[in-house]
Amino acid sequence: MQLIDQLNNPQAKAYAKHCFEKKTTEELRAATNESPDPKVLSDWELTEGQYAEAITTALAEREA
Repeated sequence: MQLIDQLNNPQAKAYAKHCFEKKTTEELRAATNESPDPKVLSDWELTEGQYAEAITTALAEREA
């Protein structure tokens, strides 16, 4: 998880790891085009920007 480990924000890093382990490549691609679920933002203590960074990093890691 070289790319994920480079994330500076601990919440974004944790969510990116979760997404990498639990979501398929297709789910991650779809998530990059959707608005984040407010419950996910609240539960993971993420801003929309951190969410987007986590999703795109998890996707990049999976495709690397």
